[in-house]
Amino acid sequence: MYTTSILDTPLLPTGPIDPAEPNRAVTSDWAFLTGDVEIGIWECTPGSCDVGERDLDEAMFMVSGRVTITHDGPDGSYDIAPGTLWTTPRNWDHHWDIHQTVRKMYVIDHRPSSPGVPTHLPNVHTVDLGAGTPRPTVIAGSPVESSMSLWEHGNLDVGVWACTPGEFPFSRDGYQEVFCVLSGRATLHLDSGPSFELVPGAMILTPSGTTGRWVVHETVRKAYVTVAD
Repeated sequence: MYTTSILDTPLLPTGPIDPAEPNRAVTSDWAFLTGDVEIGIWECTPGSCDVGERDLDEAMFMVSGRVTITHDGPDGSYDIAPGTLWTTPRNWDHHWDIHQTVRKMYVIDHRPSSPGVPTHLPNVHTVDLGAGTPRPTVIAGSPVESSMSLWEHGNLDVGVWACTPGEFPFSRDGYQEVFCVLSGRATLHLDSGPSFELVPGAMILTPSGTTGRWVVHETVRKAYVTVAD
């Protein structure tokens, strides 16, 4: 699963949220299913819907549009706009009011987990990730990485990662990762053969067992979700 632009990727229409209102809150999807885990891009036109208590954990990154999510938590609502990274635990009842057509990256995990609490990071582009540390294994250059985990719950780890220029190996041992590039430029070379250009808006899934190397040309930042096997 790879696209150079999460905003321009064609989606398949999946129908209205409410069949009684066929022209309101119409959804589209670009989905990939791995067992009990769903990964993809989702879009919905303006409208309202009660999401209800779903038996799943979900992590999302908003790339366009705006929605207000109302819930029973202490703050009462979230204003979700482009650049927002947020998570919803299983059995969390909430309501969506979509003001402008939204598009998001999502990861849904249907496997059992303990009760959790929602999290909400309004702007992944400007959040301070700290000074960072040198990569432990380097092929070329002196890359320094920094990160912030927003949510470590059940089988998911959700956060933001950045790295300065350099070349280094990577592997996905016991987990898969999907991410959206926020800024910078890099090339991901897989040991299995293909290479992928990572520019702002690119989205890619690296399955468990994937090995290869990063070549970071310009300091790169990404919003990521890792999924344990």
